[in-house]
Amino acid sequence: MKNLLLCSFIMLVASNLTTGIVQKSKEKEKIKKAIMDHYHEGHVKSDPTLYDRILHDEWKFFYLDDEGKLIMVDKETYKSWYKPDKVNPELKWETKFYYIDVSKHNAAVKIRIKNQNFGYIDHFNMMKINGKWWIVHKISHRM
Repeated sequence: MKNLLLCSFIMLVASNLTTGIVQKSKEKEKIKKAIMDHYHEGHVKSDPTLYDRILHDEWKFFYLDDEGKLIMVDKETYKSWYKPDKVNPELKWETKFYYIDVSKHNAAVKIRIKNQNFGYIDHFNMMKINGKWWIVHKISHRM
C-alpha cells in the first residue's frame, strides 16, 4: 500500500512538473514571436508603429551615455528615432536570444540585435497583461 501511494505521489509530481515545463516553453515561444514580429521588425523597417504592439505605454528605456550618466527614454521619444522613409534596405538585421526566463506573468529576456554597422545587447523586463506579452522596461548597451 505504501508503495502504491508513493508511486501515485511521484507520478502526480512528475505530471505537474511536465505540465509546468511545457507551459513555460509555450510562453517562451510566444515571447520570442512577439519580439521578432514587432521589436526586430521595427528595427528592420524603421517603423515606429510596430513598437506600439510590444512596448507597453508605460515602457522606459535606460542606458548610460558616454560619460556614464543614466539616460531614461520614454516610448514616444524612442519611437521618434525611427522613420520608415529613412530605412536602409542594405542593413541585414539579426536577433539572437541569449535567454528567456519566465516566472508566472513576468519574464526577463536578453537578446543581441545587430546589423553590419552596429549592435546592441538588450535586456527586457516583460509582463503578460490581458493575455499578451509586453516589454515594460529595457536596458541596453552598444556592443
